[in-house]
Amino acid sequence: MNIAARLRREQVTSGAINLVLSAAFFFGVFGFANRPLHFAAPNNFALDFLPQAAAIALMSSLVPLLVVSASLRKTGVRTGSRGFIARTVLTVVLAGLASAAVLAAIGLFGPWREIGWSVALVLKLVYGTGLGVAGTTYALTRLFAHRGSEVA
Repeated sequence: MNIAARLRREQVTSGAINLVLSAAFFFGVFGFANRPLHFAAPNNFALDFLPQAAAIALMSSLVPLLVVSASLRKTGVRTGSRGFIARTVLTVVLAGLASAAVLAAIGLFGPWREIGWSVALVLKLVYGTGLGVAGTTYALTRLFAHRGSEVA
């Protein structure tokens, strides 16, 4: 297996999926009306980073780990144990939530009270895509380095 090519393919897949899901959830939560969104109430745009981060971090690490682990096992390569996978996913989720908390704090305590709808959409798309690619990269890099050792 060409590890670099597999990693790139999973990164592209993760980025595309998280871009689409971020757009879908943005439209579902904030609608299609081009209007200013408040960081705090009534729109709570700043706090919306937290559920986005939790979902993206969880899925961008867990799914590629399970898919690539199964693929590696078919070739006879030892892969991460359940504990390894759980620790890796937990690390990605905590890092994602930490990044979301920073963005929420900037939004809530920064000098701005609202953000334009189109700017908010772009911000959510870039954040979701970036977090998805970062989560997949971290998880799979650990898996490829792990290769059966509990030290990775």
